[in-house]
Amino acid sequence: MERIYFSIAALILAYLLDCLIGDPPGLPHPVRFLGRVITGLEKMARRLFKTPAGLKTAGALIVIIAAGGSLLATVVIIEGAYLIHDLVGFSFETYILFTVLAGGDLRKHVDRVNMSLKAGRLDRARSGVAMLVSRDTEELNESGVSRASLESLFENSADGLVAPLFFIAIGGAPLAVFYKAVNTLDSMLGYLNDAYRDLGYFPAKADDILSFIPSRLTAILLVLAGGFEKTASRGLTILLSDHGKHSSPNSAWPEAAAAGVLGLKFGGPDYYQGRLKKQPLINAFGKDARPDDISRGLKLFGRVSIIACGCSVAVYYFLLSRGVYIF
Repeated sequence: MERIYFSIAALILAYLLDCLIGDPPGLPHPVRFLGRVITGLEKMARRLFKTPAGLKTAGALIVIIAAGGSLLATVVIIEGAYLIHDLVGFSFETYILFTVLAGGDLRKHVDRVNMSLKAGRLDRARSGVAMLVSRDTEELNESGVSRASLESLFENSADGLVAPLFFIAIGGAPLAVFYKAVNTLDSMLGYLNDAYRDLGYFPAKADDILSFIPSRLTAILLVLAGGFEKTASRGLTILLSDHGKHSSPNSAWPEAAAAGVLGLKFGGPDYYQGRLKKQPLINAFGKDARPDDISRGLKLFGRVSIIACGCSVAVYYFLLSRGVYIF
């Protein structure tokens, strides 16, 4: 069996495993190891660099070391495993691809919030949504919990699912791991506060650049998936009008598309560490989110997931079969 078919099978199996089991607690995960590496690099950077320019330089070096090192390690591991035996290589490739996909885990987190709301356990739903968002959740009502869950679901559908599939399609597991490393760097260092404004500058910019195309692809896929409910045109209208209503250059694209498809209003006032922050309204004339809308959102996410995987497999096979492959 040719290597190309092992790689395609690894992608399909990794996607199915992600859908079925998500990210099981206790399972060895490269991202957790990477997190420890980033923490160590941050401590070293803060000891060696004190000025804003120095910390920005350190941030760039951390991106090169952590993300570039992750890419090279992935190439060595997979190629070395295939040299031992095709099935060994297939197993390692499948596992690595499985670890970069987060769609199943995201869906399960949101579904747990949904089940808690349906059971009348608002307290448990608040605790569940606190794992998904950075806003204060202690005082959220059912509508607030529902909105927070859906906003997180669709914002993270880009970096947790579509982006990894996109980078797998054009560069295999190594490029997907590189993206995952940059995304992890952004989540750990890319804060807009005094402590991380300089050190996190390049990690945040790198993530913005790498997420540019996937966020827009996610929005397009959401609009296409809206065709199943005959709301694609509404999704496209809101996408075109509201895609810029976010402090991030990428986040509002999938949120706007989903808000339009579902007919919901996203954004508005939220509290962060006790401080009120007013976000721009997305689909301002949509209805407020309710618990039943989470189920609708999960169905929409499921359709996008299947379409994204199918497109990734097709593009990956096309490039592999023609030798147009980075690694």
